[in-house]
Amino acid sequence: MITVNTIDIFPSDNCVNISLSNGKKYKILLKDYENLPFECKENSLLDDERIDSVIFLSRKYSVYKSAISKIALTDIPKKQLYQKLYFSYKQYLKNEIESETLKTLCALVCDEFESSGYIDDRRYAFDKARYLKEYKKYGNNKIKEYLYQKGIPSDIISETLEDEFFAGGDGNLENMQNLLKKKFGENLNRLDKSDRNDIQKAINMLIRNGYKYQEAKNAVFDLIEDENIDFRYSAEDEDYENE
Repeated sequence: MITVNTIDIFPSDNCVNISLSNGKKYKILLKDYENLPFECKENSLLDDERIDSVIFLSRKYSVYKSAISKIALTDIPKKQLYQKLYFSYKQYLKNEIESETLKTLCALVCDEFESSGYIDDRRYAFDKARYLKEYKKYGNNKIKEYLYQKGIPSDIISETLEDEFFAGGDGNLENMQNLLKKKFGENLNRLDKSDRNDIQKAINMLIRNGYKYQEAKNAVFDLIEDENIDFRYSAEDEDYENE
């Protein structure tokens, strides 16, 4: 049995320092200390199981502090926070903690951050999607791909893009025309407008930026002076339309 020597509570730092008779010192979150299922005061006796619990909470405190630093300057989604925490501590604690225990710690901290509002996938998804549309001029397909890669759940992505802000129409047309003018010049003057392959390059560029084939084609032809250019469909074109 190990005796608790001192308990120092620091409400301003949201932590408690626990000093044991074996010379070990541990720092845990104040709320974790308050919710301990056993007595942990000066002169309390702790068996191995209770000491293991304190050690676990001490490691959780370390992960918690790291998470605070990672979200201090930027908003990140839950999955990304989990990955950052796991891979940074996997190397740091590789000889001291089992992988499954570390996963549990990281998941626990991420869940607490989510319930406290420090991270919010819905907020992140909408803010990032709005930025990508307004400043990157991305279409919904590109925005969807970006959010998916960031670990946003598919239901939240769908919910985000159902907002009227991301509906098609004049906003999409203006964004596509801005992309076209930036890459190919006003009225696509850096393309041979009589060359089907050159016109396809412009359409493909818009598709890569997240727009559907038909709206991309319409945007390109809106900037072409000769609207009677013969631009016939190919099998590839039909594939684009079906996306």
